[in-house]
Amino acid sequence: MELKVSRLTSEAFSPYGEVIKVEGNDFFHINDGQTERYHDLIDIEIIDGKPVLMSINRSQPAPLPIQISVLEKHPLGSQAFMPLKGEAFVVIVAEAGEHIRTETLKAFITNGSEGVNYRRECGTIRCLLTKP
Repeated sequence: MELKVSRLTSEAFSPYGEVIKVEGNDFFHINDGQTERYHDLIDIEIIDGKPVLMSINRSQPAPLPIQISVLEKHPLGSQAFMPLKGEAFVVIVAEAGEHIRTETLKAFITNGSEGVNYRRECGTIRCLLTKP
């Protein structure tokens, strides 16, 4: 099956989560005006009072064409991914359900300055992150 890769937009990605970006969002200055703070960009979701964690993952580029061999979902909390080196990455998602329906697979590409936050409550099934 081949997937068409679409440009990542907040509207197109909304069934799966939120796009993390500064463009179009309000900010205020902190640190004597040296820093622009973009506040409350995503909703971090957890259940059962578990602690919120932050991890850094380093990914290796996948060979093209991208072969999807693993899909996963994380029903216990939302997950956010943001590139640290300004590199675009491919986001592959499917609608939640008991079984994966391949007709619901969607692929998006970031612009290198935006990330994604997968929502917990929608049970999004996602592919491991892949650089184009």
